[in-house]
Order: sequence, then structure tokens, then C-alpha cells
Amino acid sequence: MRMITVAASMVLTAMPAAALAQDSCPALRWTTLGTAGGPIPTLDRGEPANMLEAGNAVILVDSGDGTADALAKLGRTTGEVKHVFISHLHWDHVGGLAAVLGLRWMNTYTDEIAVYGPPGISQVVDGIVMSLRPQERVGFGTGAAVADPAANIRVVELPLDDQTFELAGGITVTARTNTHYDFPLEEIGTTSLSYRFDMDGRSITYSGDTGPSEELTELAAGTDMLVTEVIALEPLIADILAQRPDMPPPVQAAMRQHLATHHVDAAEVGRMAATAEVGHVVLTHFAVPPTALHESEEYLRNGVRQFYSGPLDLARDLSSFDVGCD
Repeated sequence: MRMITVAASMVLTAMPAAALAQDSCPALRWTTLGTAGGPIPTLDRGEPANMLEAGNAVILVDSGDGTADALAKLGRTTGEVKHVFISHLHWDHVGGLAAVLGLRWMNTYTDEIAVYGPPGISQVVDGIVMSLRPQERVGFGTGAAVADPAANIRVVELPLDDQTFELAGGITVTARTNTHYDFPLEEIGTTSLSYRFDMDGRSITYSGDTGPSEELTELAAGTDMLVTEVIALEPLIADILAQRPDMPPPVQAAMRQHLATHHVDAAEVGRMAATAEVGHVVLTHFAVPPTALHESEEYLRNGVRQFYSGPLDLARDLSSFDVGCD
């Protein structure tokens, strides 16, 4: 990552604009707004949500409960967000979208916000807009006219097939179906997506919720940063069985199958990262026993290190990770 000291920045301000532009390094920064895994609120981690800064763009990637509050802690407003990418429709990943859209409306931000996601995201946004209609009739208590809460929202449902498209500012987005669901997608009409964001020869890949996935491994090939969910499989199963020693064996087997195939154990994260030759692994969406994260850290690190030897971080809420320029 390129660093500029205070003294150097004073020299740069006197340089011609063309020289400054040639030497500039637009931001490509990932911030984990919430790092919990699963729908059970925890004391020290918010629901899954992330902020991507790409050049001048502020993009949300998943928007679990508490997203707007996390933005405020960073000095950001919901009005700065112009794009939201939802990986899948489980409520722990979309529960904070209502606040993002509703607070933008209440604060009269008029710039468009585009919400991307798998089929079904339109229904989610329609429901949020419908929940704002009673306030629309009431107004803000001043009798003044209130803008239509749907006026500045654009929803883009991504098809089940993989696709690549462009955003303003030279950002390329690739969406790829992963393995979080193990039933025929055509039967339910939706999917679970992983995303890759490329800009200026740099990239960040986000797993979303997934099981072991060749599709994700291919998507992440050569990426600078892989931000991925992770599960501490054996400790989590042991903790669940300690809490539920009466769990019938068939239920135990179904639980293990779900956790092992719909999510990614630490060793499998390492295997995918090594195969894809990624530059940096950031772990988030921690599905671990309900204790302090540091108690699972050794298991997670050792699992990843079985196969991957590159830079590795366990994210906390409001952690930021930069992909610098060469």
C-alpha cells in the first residue's frame, strides 16, 4: 500500500494536476460493519454487513441489522451510499436494509440508490417501501409534502446465471452462484451469490454465505483480497451438543450436514484461497461457539494455515482493509 507522509503531501500539493492524477491511487477499501455469523444477535459483533469504498463510490455489500449505526460510527451517512449488493435473502443479511432506505428517505437524500441482489430482492424492497407508506401519509409532523419513498430506489434482480457488469467509476462487478443452497434453484427461483469487485487492476472478492465452492474458487482466482465467511465446525458442533445432549441422532446428522455443506470450515477456506492464489484472506461472518472470538482464533487460524500461507486477518466490526496500488 502506498503511503504519503505529511511532508511529502505538502510537496505534492505544489505539483501540476496532471502529475497528481498520474500518481494518485483511488481507494479500494473494505470495511466489515458487522461480522457475526447467523441470525442470533451477539454482544460484540453486529449482523453481516460490509462497506466497500472504490474510488468515490460507497457501496454496501450485505446489510444486516445495525448497518446504519455502523456507518454513523465511521462518520458516514446513508446518503453517501449509492449501491447495495445483497448476497442472498436470509434476514440476517438484509435486516438493516430497511433502516438504510428509510433513513435516506427521512433525511431527504435525493440521489438514486441501486439495490442489487438475487431474484426476490424486489419483494424485499417493495415490503420496505410499503412499511414507509403510513409515515408518508403522516409526513414529518409539519404538514409539508413528503416525497414518495420509492422515488429514488432502483432495484436490479440478478439472474440465476453468472454475469459481469459495470458501475460508474470503472468498477466491474461479477456475480457468481455459490453453494449455500443445495436444492434446485429453479424450484425456489432465487440463489445465493458471491461477488467480485475489480477496479484499476485491483480486486476484492466476497464469498457471501457459501459451502465449499468451485465456483467461488474460480471467481477468486488471482484476487488481491478474499473476504470470506468461516465456520469453526467441530467446536461449534460440540458446543451445540453440549447444550442439547438429548438431540436425536438423525437431527444431529442433519445439523452436521447443514453446517458442513452450507458453510465453509476454516481448513476449506485455506484450500480455496491456496487454489485461487489470493493475495490476502480476511475472515468474517464467524459461525463459532457463543464465546469471545479469541477463544476460536487458534482453531480458525490453524485450519486456514493447513493450506494457505499468505496474509490472514480475522476481522472485527469496523475493521478496514486496503488494497493499495503497485
